[in-house]
Amino acid sequence: MAAKSKGTNEPKLTDIPDVLKPGQDGENVDGLTESYFAVSVLRDFVLPDLLDKDTVELLYWAGKNLSRQLILDMQSLPELFTKAGFGDLNITKQTKDSYQYTLSGPEVAQRFNVNNDNPEFSLETGIITETVEKTIEAFCLGTYTVNSKAKSVSIKVQIDRN
Repeated sequence: MAAKSKGTNEPKLTDIPDVLKPGQDGENVDGLTESYFAVSVLRDFVLPDLLDKDTVELLYWAGKNLSRQLILDMQSLPELFTKAGFGDLNITKQTKDSYQYTLSGPEVAQRFNVNNDNPEFSLETGIITETVEKTIEAFCLGTYTVNSKAKSVSIKVQIDRN
């Protein structure tokens, strides 16, 4: 089966920096983790090619399923995101009806650069949503909003306590 031809604005593997090359201080170039390259190749190139128009929805549900398998709690999310090469995750607001997270860092900024300021973060949103849902034992729905100027992502988990 032949691969579907993509438009010229699609990301290219050559857009990903050589993250395995150490910088002057021994850290990885641009502060990216070694796992970033593998995550980026799968998320930005392989999966969208396989999933096509269903990428966003399927990655959201894959994130929820991944959270179930990893048996995460809300306190372990920032460490998981760092180790997985997803970026720096911080909770920025908490109310009785929602949780607001911010995802930022060099990994996130690089995804904006590779994806022409239009990256998707549905996998991360699914992971966070399911983790919150399990922790507070209430149905939740997660959404995200990208901030291209700041190269960050706001992830909101809405709680349905009915």
